[in-house]
Formats: sequence, C-alpha cells, structure tokens
Amino acid sequence: MSEKKKYATIEEAINDLLESENKANALNLAAYLNENNMPPNMANWGKVQYNNEYNIGRMTVEEKGKWCFEVFSSLHYYAVDGYVDDDADFVKAVHERVNICEAPCHDQCWRAKDVNVFGKEFKSVCSQHSGEFVNPTVTEIGYIKKLIEYRKKEKPYIQQYHSYN
Repeated sequence: MSEKKKYATIEEAINDLLESENKANALNLAAYLNENNMPPNMANWGKVQYNNEYNIGRMTVEEKGKWCFEVFSSLHYYAVDGYVDDDADFVKAVHERVNICEAPCHDQCWRAKDVNVFGKEFKSVCSQHSGEFVNPTVTEIGYIKKLIEYRKKEKPYIQQYHSYN
C-alpha cells in the first residue's frame, strides 16, 4: 500500500487534487485564511491557528475531488446568551452541522454538552467537533468565513482538545 502524499501548503494539495468549482472555492477560502494570518498547518491535520494561541478549525483536502472545512465547536456561541444571527440560511447551515456526541472519541474528550445553538436547543452536542462543510459552495464559503469571525471573538475553554493540540 502506498503512503498518502504530503503537501507543504494547502494550495499545493488543492492544485493537485481538486478541479473546477471545488478548486476555485478551496483557493478562495485558503486566500482568506492567508490574508488573516491563519494558513492551515499541513503538518498538524490542517489545523487553522488564530493569534498563535489556539486552533479554530481545520482545512483539508481529503482525496481527489474532496475537501472540507470544519470550525471546531466552541460552545461559547452556543450558550443561552450566545450570538444571534438574522441570516436564516446561515443559521440553518450551522444547525445542520451540529455534531451530536455518540461516545467519547479519545481520552481527552470533554464529552457532550446540552447547548443552545443560535437560538435552537440541542442535546448532547460534541464539545470538540462541529459538522464539516464538505466541498462547500460559494455561499457556504461565506458561512465558513462568518463562523470563523464568530470564533475569533472568543477563546476556547482549556478542555477543548483540538483547540490547543
């Protein structure tokens, strides 16, 4: 079995493995991340670090024709007194990606939390991962950028494994 090719930058992976709309959308998001001094760390699962302090998500090209972006759960904007957003389509996209915890995924897992996500109650939400945007559209790229801007306003709590590792 051959090893998966390693890429130094997300752009190298995008240019090698994606085509047409997927390629354009991924390059668009990569440019936004670079402009905001948050390039994905290809040596660390594509994690996107903010302020050289903590990870707010990850961007990966998983295979030929497939890429994704995941904004790590914060549970801060999920709080009862958390953020409100008037864009119903954006809120729906976030709600569709709320990740319900199935079981502890690793020893450092902080387990599930009951939370309010942009005005809707969810039980047993994963404290580490939100749902992924897989091959996001231009509209969904806008939603990702918006979620990133929400995440930049807050600091994850210490038990959020992926935010600090």
